[in-house]
Amino acid sequence: MQPQSIAIIGADGHVGRHLATCAEEAGLVVRKLGRYDDISAALGGVDAVIHLAGTLQATGGNTYEAANVETVKRTTAAAAEAGVQRVVFLSYVGADPRAKNAYLRTKGEAKELLRASRLDAIVLRSTFIFGPPTDPGPSIIPFVQTDGKPVSVVGSGTQRYQPVYVEDVARALLGALHRDIVAGTYALSGPDVMSVDDLVALVNGGGVKERHLVGLAARAAAAIAPSLTQAMVGVLSADSLPDVPLAWSALGLQPTPMQQVYAGDRFTPAESDTATAIKHAPKARA
Repeated sequence: MQPQSIAIIGADGHVGRHLATCAEEAGLVVRKLGRYDDISAALGGVDAVIHLAGTLQATGGNTYEAANVETVKRTTAAAAEAGVQRVVFLSYVGADPRAKNAYLRTKGEAKELLRASRLDAIVLRSTFIFGPPTDPGPSIIPFVQTDGKPVSVVGSGTQRYQPVYVEDVARALLGALHRDIVAGTYALSGPDVMSVDDLVALVNGGGVKERHLVGLAARAAAAIAPSLTQAMVGVLSADSLPDVPLAWSALGLQPTPMQQVYAGDRFTPAESDTATAIKHAPKARA
């Protein structure tokens, strides 16, 4: 079965914008919902829901519980009431309801809510997501050098990331809607494993000066910078690698190497327009 209509919860974010474009080009009817939209009134008549809403950067009243748990609670309740056929939830590697890290714990609690709901659900646990040079996304923008200033890196810079391309994530999310994909938990990651220092060099087209925030320096930065929480420090300074079986073979997809996307001049990528990039990307099987 292939859905004809979907709702995207968190459609105003980086992944949400790419996903909405991809879904519309595939001919789907798309309802785009922000985190604070009335979900219960919006899911009637849609075949499936993709839940993206959540945050690693919890500030002010937008707590990890509010962003990562309460939004999923509202989505599961509304989806059950509307008789939605499938829910796809984008999570992060390492999510665990027993984790001490608030971000990983609340992402794990969200998965438990889905499991308890008995909805037909697929959880995709992603590593850090990167976009093209013209739209790198919130995980990569902090690593882009500006005004010749050193790039601040949380951690030693030797921690390993296996970043995944945002348009591959969009195709995976759509592919997971098909009912022949068995419900469960899968990982999304790119094919390249690299240190954070190597990632910084890649996105800047060469070596740049870095300032590493390690141990007490990182904790002190989190204490004085509202945008950098202790949970965020913990996630950024750890490895970002897949921890459950990868989804690609089940979806009939191949992930895109980051080095391919950032080849050559980072300001003149081969595909500068998101819609064009998605149009030419390989499609998931029906």
